[in-house]
Amino acid sequence: MALGAALFSLSPGLAQFLSAEPGKWRPVVYADLQIPGEAALPYASLWADELRRNNDAYKAKGDLRWSVANAPAAESHVVIRSPERVVVLSVLHTITACAVLRRDAGIAALKSCPMRLAIYENGQSRIADAGKGCFVEYATRPGSSAPDMVRNAALVAYDVENRTIRAGIVFQGKVAEECQFRVPIPQSRGG
Repeated sequence: MALGAALFSLSPGLAQFLSAEPGKWRPVVYADLQIPGEAALPYASLWADELRRNNDAYKAKGDLRWSVANAPAAESHVVIRSPERVVVLSVLHTITACAVLRRDAGIAALKSCPMRLAIYENGQSRIADAGKGCFVEYATRPGSSAPDMVRNAALVAYDVENRTIRAGIVFQGKVAEECQFRVPIPQSRGG
């Protein structure tokens, strides 16, 4: 699998609503994992091992600023809901786990980062490594609180017929060919 099993409880926040128009392209959702709030906790749990590894790498360099929180970390995700299960595709962004692919000077960086696919059904979860995915890291720009989502954006859609999450990146206003993925969703455990 190109894009970005343990058991833990499905967060009530993940299971509330069915996905409307799953085939329509939409932006991914970002979560700050440095001090994860309630909405980010399921994603922090999904990446707990990698967050520990990132924290340990900072400590090994003598950087102890993050003793109360995680070292800098974020993730992007899409959640696909059906009446039977919830599927999450998540890409983790940390300095220690990602490689820069390209930069949009002072605006954003396109990175290759670890990706996981989580499937929640019947009170259990299956979590699988999904290879490397792409992550758009936005720079903080003076006077602007919102990133330019036309110039640089991570987008996803769900192909219901083929049971595949389509993920793609627009970077510097153009399709980033190296970041166009199709991630198949495995059959339900029930068949």
